[in-house]
Amino acid sequence: MATSTLSRAEADAAQMAMVGYLAGLIEQRRAEPADDLLSTIATRGAHLPPDRVIKLPLALLVGGWETTASSIGAFTEVLLTHPYGGHDSAYGYLADRPEEVELAVTELERMYSTAAADAMPRRVMRDVVLPGGASLRAGELAIPSHDAANYDPRVFSDPHQMNLARTPHRRLSFGFGAHHCIGRHLGHLEVVTAIRLLTRELPTLRLAGEAVRKEGIIISGLQRLPVAWS
Repeated sequence: MATSTLSRAEADAAQMAMVGYLAGLIEQRRAEPADDLLSTIATRGAHLPPDRVIKLPLALLVGGWETTASSIGAFTEVLLTHPYGGHDSAYGYLADRPEEVELAVTELERMYSTAAADAMPRRVMRDVVLPGGASLRAGELAIPSHDAANYDPRVFSDPHQMNLARTPHRRLSFGFGAHHCIGRHLGHLEVVTAIRLLTRELPTLRLAGEAVRKEGIIISGLQRLPVAWS
């Protein structure tokens, strides 16, 4: 997997090509609906402006593939490089305790989210005074930090300490309320399945070189993670 070498103009052109492709598919599904998600979006969203109809499948494509794939790599690196529970690595710990993988992924989502939620501005709908005393007025833009909230000591005890058995778990990695991620359940399940399969099938997995991180893109994570097993 390589980092994109496209220029800004080339990236913009690629995005417009994707928008055009999805627009064509939506028109096709409106004319001939099928038993799929795109048909549901096309038919039930017929009353919405075209740009809003396009943005949903576009967001599903980016969020449902790039974020999940990046999380699998990033979480695997974390597990391989952090001792845990008397094991040389948290990965080895989970290899011995497959029943704890799902909760462990939830904790990794809290501490090492790969999403770019902190880069998304929100428009304030009404005047509000925050607990710390700061005021926000209707119409202003604010960027709430999901990552900061995930480390709030009032919600998570010892928030900088990785606790793979942490429960209950009120992370905001997938947003909240009206902005809750539509693919939260599927994305979480995909990562859990991948980590469970890795620790089961390759319990001796280890790093075989230095990880290379992505640069200049919205979703954080790794470009390359060299590993080996015996």
